[in-house]
Amino acid sequence: MSLSSLNVDLSISTPSLHPTITLHLKTPSTSILPDPCNLQAKLSIRLPDEIFLDPDELSDKFAGSAVTSYSLFNSKTQGKVKVDIERPAISNITEHTILNLNIKVSEKKFENLRIEIPLHVRYLNPTEDGKTIIKFPSTEGKIKGRWYCTEISDSLPFIDPTPVNIIIPTGQHSHQPFVELITPLVIWAGWGWLIYKIIRLRNRSKSLKEKDF
Repeated sequence: MSLSSLNVDLSISTPSLHPTITLHLKTPSTSILPDPCNLQAKLSIRLPDEIFLDPDELSDKFAGSAVTSYSLFNSKTQGKVKVDIERPAISNITEHTILNLNIKVSEKKFENLRIEIPLHVRYLNPTEDGKTIIKFPSTEGKIKGRWYCTEISDSLPFIDPTPVNIIIPTGQHSHQPFVELITPLVIWAGWGWLIYKIIRLRNRSKSLKEKDF
């Protein structure tokens, strides 16, 4: 039996490259539920291209929570998602991660639920003020969901909670010349230090062998 669409509020953690978005699910009133009712929910969350999920991290995060199962897909391929953590958001490829959640309400604790979803951010272009703001949900990121008592097969309705602003730190345009100068210097200094340590270790080993003779 299908019930009303989900009533969801969103909150976001402090700005970082690994923010956490929290879904606050308000359970329907018991007065409108049939008896008996094994209250559950289905959610489908489509994320903007700038954001991706770590499947292993989700597995740890959802363990012991109201999330009974989940699956990850993307907008271009079928089957299990292979997360390309190195792909920048500025590439020509655009793929939206889709997270499907199955949620169950405890019969002993019929209360509102909190679902935390850890996010990861792709490399973004530098900006003048050193940050990018992604509005969610939006035209790129959407949420669908529904409460139900027994399994449903019909499509999920869209949900329109009050959007949150996901603030992502980026580099600043004014820092780019400095970064382009310093980065190769640091790399070459690291290689130089490594070669120095290798030569020193070889000389010490050679000196110890000569003493043994």
